[in-house]
Amino acid sequence: MPTPTSPEALPDQKQDVASALLALARGSVRASDVAKFSDLDRPAARIFAAGWPQLPEPIRVDVVREMNALSEDRLDINFGRALRVGLDDASPEVRQLAIEGLWEDDRSDLAERLLTLLEADPSVAVRVEAARALARFADLAIEGDAASPWAARLRSALIDAASSEAEPSVVQRAALEAVAVFQESDAVRRLIRDAYDSGDADLEVGAIHAMGRSGDERWLDSVLESLESDDPEMRFEAARACGRLLDQRALPPLRVAAEDEDPEVRHAAISSIARIGGKEASRLLLTLTEDAPEADVEIIEDALEEIRGDSLDGQW
Repeated sequence: MPTPTSPEALPDQKQDVASALLALARGSVRASDVAKFSDLDRPAARIFAAGWPQLPEPIRVDVVREMNALSEDRLDINFGRALRVGLDDASPEVRQLAIEGLWEDDRSDLAERLLTLLEADPSVAVRVEAARALARFADLAIEGDAASPWAARLRSALIDAASSEAEPSVVQRAALEAVAVFQESDAVRRLIRDAYDSGDADLEVGAIHAMGRSGDERWLDSVLESLESDDPEMRFEAARACGRLLDQRALPPLRVAAEDEDPEVRHAAISSIARIGGKEASRLLLTLTEDAPEADVEIIEDALEEIRGDSLDGQW
């Protein structure tokens, strides 16, 4: 196997990158070496891109995992350029992890790359991750110019993936959840309704998530119905969706969900009560403190503080 570029005679960051690649080629993945791939300038990025494919696949997977872990723990770390190299990796696991690690990158060229992965990558897991990542670009499109050619292209690609019978339901679901913010589109509303009525458990849960992301209160009855589902994942998504629809009519059912046997459902319901806010929400949360499990008390208290903060800001 050829070795990565020799570090001798390479100045500054390029030498650090070459040294780290050589250490990784020996089979040792240390955080101190991985950290050298942060904030790469263009010359160092070229050294990294040249040496990266020469590393064994298990090492590349471990390195990207370590990049993502370091990014979560340290604000001074940015592996953007290194992770973009990972988008073209031969390993689908590396490509998937690289997409995950680029969660803060909202540049248009990344969106284009993600669209290509969604439309053409042979790995289901990569297509799912690409669709999930495109959700933030859909949000940005709605916040900007939803009628722009770029927004139309993004919406169309997500609709195609969500409606494609050739795609497994996990890809359809991820695309449906991402495209849901284009709620003015008749095609998107039909997709959500069809998924909800599909009989496919994965798509049904995705439809509830999409209803919440749409912010369209016309879905409220379906969301409230799903709060009574036997499936805890469905109840969880319904509880979260209520907090996105921001309709006071959801408060009594959420009060019931806040005592669900599943802790994730309870916590989602408590959070949504706080998001809806108002005096009635505050009263409901206060009644919950009387019999809440100890693990829920702090969450309820934080929710009450959130409502009090909103009232001080003049929201009610």
